[in-house]
Amino acid sequence: MLLLPPTTSDVPGWIRKAAGVINGLLRGQVFPPHATAPEQPTPGQTYFDTATGKARCWDGTSWNDLW
Repeated sequence: MLLLPPTTSDVPGWIRKAAGVINGLLRGQVFPPHATAPEQPTPGQTYFDTATGKARCWDGTSWNDLW
């Protein structure tokens, strides 16, 4: 299993995001569908945006498309 702390400062942000997504997939988690972004997200939180058709991840500051 891929484990990488989301706060490791010497690792680029996109690698932390990708590691979080991969870890979730390895655990059998799916992206919960939402029409709008969840309120008060935590870093690494993901969801599937049904309005745009994209998976998104919160980096602690903003939501980012994963593809």
